[in-house]
Amino acid sequence: MKFGALQRVIGVLFLTLAMSQPALAADLLFGPLQLRATVGSMPSSAAYIEISNHGAKSDRLIAVESDLARKTELHSMTMTDGVMNMRAVDGGIDIPAGARIQLAPGGYHVMLIGLKAPLNIDQTYAITLVFQSAGKITVSGLAKRPADLKKAAPHYSAMPKTH
Repeated sequence: MKFGALQRVIGVLFLTLAMSQPALAADLLFGPLQLRATVGSMPSSAAYIEISNHGAKSDRLIAVESDLARKTELHSMTMTDGVMNMRAVDGGIDIPAGARIQLAPGGYHVMLIGLKAPLNIDQTYAITLVFQSAGKITVSGLAKRPADLKKAAPHYSAMPKTH
C-alpha cells in the first residue's frame, strides 16, 4: 500500500470514529434545578431544569432517578380545548445538537410520585438525569414556592451562535 493510500484509509477511519462518538456530559450544560416545594403531606411534586446541548451530536434524556420519591418519571403537560393533559413521556426527550430544552411548569417536567418526605422551601435536593449517550449526571437545586418557579417556554430553542 502506498503512503498516500494509507493516509486516506487512516483519515477515513478517524472520521468514522469521530462521527460515531456519543454526546459527552461536557457537551451538556444545565440551568438551575428547581423543585416545587410541598405543603403538608402532598404525595407528589415536580422538578424543572433547562438543558443545553453544546455538542455536535444529539442526545436523549431517557430517565430520571431520585431517592426523594417512590417513583420518578419524565412527564409532559399539554392543554387541549381547555383541558390539561399530563402523561409520562415514552422514549425520553430528544436534545438536538445546538439546542436548549426546558423542563418547566406547563411543559416537560420531572414528576416525583410518592414523596418519602416533604420538599421544604429553600432546601437543597438532588436528582440524577439519565442520558442515552452522556450517561448519568446528578444535579442539585432548591425547592421553591410554586409562584417562584419559571413557566415553560417552547420545548426547544436554538442557542445563539458564538464566534
